[in-house]
Amino acid sequence: MDIRKINFEHALYLVAFLLALAIRFVNLGAMALPDAEANWALQALQLAHSGPLKASFAWGPQPGYIILTGATFALFGAGNGLARLWPALAGSLLVLVPIFFRRELGKPAALVLAFGLALDPGLAAVSRQASGSMLALTFVLLALGAWRIRQPILAGVCGALALLGGPSILLGVLGLALSWGIALLIGRAFGWQPATTDEEMPSSEISPQVHPWRAALIAGGVAILLISTFFMYAPQGLGAWIGTLPAFISGWVNPSGIPAGRLLAALVFYQPLAVIFAVVGAIRGWRDQGRWEIERDAEVSPRFRVTFLFLWAVFALLFGLIYPARQMVDLVWVLVPVWSLAALGLASFLPKGQINLASLGQAAIIFLILTLFWLTLSSLGRSLPGTSGNTVRIGVLVGILALVVLASVLVALGWSWEVSRQGLVWGVAAALGVYGLSVLFGATQVRPSQPQEIWSLPPAVNETDIFMRTIGDLSEWKTGFRQNIDVVASVNTPSLRWALRDFPNARFVSEPPVSELPSVIITRQDQQPPALSTSYRGQDFAWWTFPGWTGALPTAFIPWLTFREGPTQDQQIILWARSDLFPGGAAIPANAAPGNP
Repeated sequence: MDIRKINFEHALYLVAFLLALAIRFVNLGAMALPDAEANWALQALQLAHSGPLKASFAWGPQPGYIILTGATFALFGAGNGLARLWPALAGSLLVLVPIFFRRELGKPAALVLAFGLALDPGLAAVSRQASGSMLALTFVLLALGAWRIRQPILAGVCGALALLGGPSILLGVLGLALSWGIALLIGRAFGWQPATTDEEMPSSEISPQVHPWRAALIAGGVAILLISTFFMYAPQGLGAWIGTLPAFISGWVNPSGIPAGRLLAALVFYQPLAVIFAVVGAIRGWRDQGRWEIERDAEVSPRFRVTFLFLWAVFALLFGLIYPARQMVDLVWVLVPVWSLAALGLASFLPKGQINLASLGQAAIIFLILTLFWLTLSSLGRSLPGTSGNTVRIGVLVGILALVVLASVLVALGWSWEVSRQGLVWGVAAALGVYGLSVLFGATQVRPSQPQEIWSLPPAVNETDIFMRTIGDLSEWKTGFRQNIDVVASVNTPSLRWALRDFPNARFVSEPPVSELPSVIITRQDQQPPALSTSYRGQDFAWWTFPGWTGALPTAFIPWLTFREGPTQDQQIILWARSDLFPGGAAIPANAAPGNP
């Protein structure tokens, strides 16, 4: 791009992209990888350390993530942050997708959508998880964007990366394709025109004899072959990609245990701004076909555009709800069309010309009123159930909402309904925007991976820092190095394997050892071997934290909503250290067995 052609619009897209980068990369490696993330990271680590054609390498159905992350590990070493690098980068690139569809959405709505995608709590949380789900979503949309600007080769490559993202792409693309087909049928029946374009095909990209579809398919096929096999370094990856379909089908008979209502709860309580204004955008798009004023350069019928986005959101949500192996990450396919509709709704209320001071004042008053509503709701969340003052607080909440209505009516009577509507929308949008930023900060920085945040991947892994410091101190006392101690673990889970990845003398077994005396033994709490009590000293660590509720949300709803408080259940592991490792500890004879003094 010519630097002289960069304008204010481009600068805003750059700001949105930088915001997305900051949100997704700050403290990216601070939290340990839970089992769900460590499972994929370990496969990438195994690829980084394995030789070509190694038969024992176990591929999972997310070869795109495994190969990209494995290459990163091979170059820079393994770490929590690097395990999440590619999903975070893909989540940041998602912010640039609206650039490709400015003509369909209109420039104002496309800019609003870019900031919405950058600041969405759910998209940010999934982008900070080690998996291929965000790769699938982002590269599907980038492939569509490349096809939109008539770059079939680039579209094919992006489509290949998306197909390598794992089984979630099948659920997402199914909803996208079905909604597009139905929207086309409805549009033709009512005379609504889909997008047209006057952009010319760059002659340097493909020859006139090559059809765009053929060029895209050839480029995609070559990309899948090369990327899935790591440029023929690990041919097993092609089989792993083919296994994506069986993995998706098996999800229909192997439930995940996540309630369908949890997806709805996440959509409502993490993205209220998007949900409310998506409804507004859909209504205005259908109603104001002839006088849609938010853009004059859009090349698509407002009703067709809104119909497609609405159907996409509905089908993506429906498939997520009915799929037995549903995961919270499947909801990202819903958030993109919901935010697109919300962007249309919000853009229709952007100031056109001089800002009316009455609307601005009303917005400030409504913002303060809604802040008071939240503070009162928070006090209700801190009070005990059945407290006499709770009834009064509920009455105050109703009264505060009535003040919002009263303020809007008074402004409408004093000025006009248009002025009052603008002030109401700006005030509500500002309050919900601040709420969204608070939820975003909680999900990505304050409580990442914790079960109280329903976007996380349970169970959370806790006390890893103190566990690693303890085992590192024991190793340093014995060997002089922090990672050379001999360890035998009967806790064979991905999270512990990942934590001990740099310990060359760590072994994983099915049962605690009974005929040897390793320096350190790690067991589950329910595997505690009494025979070790006279020769070893033990310390328990709350390794896993599970949600303490089975439904969509905790029973104590208001404390969860206001402070993310909810019941949890911990499961411990025990680190057993041989007694002679400690100062003053008695030496153990070489022929001693566990339990012998």
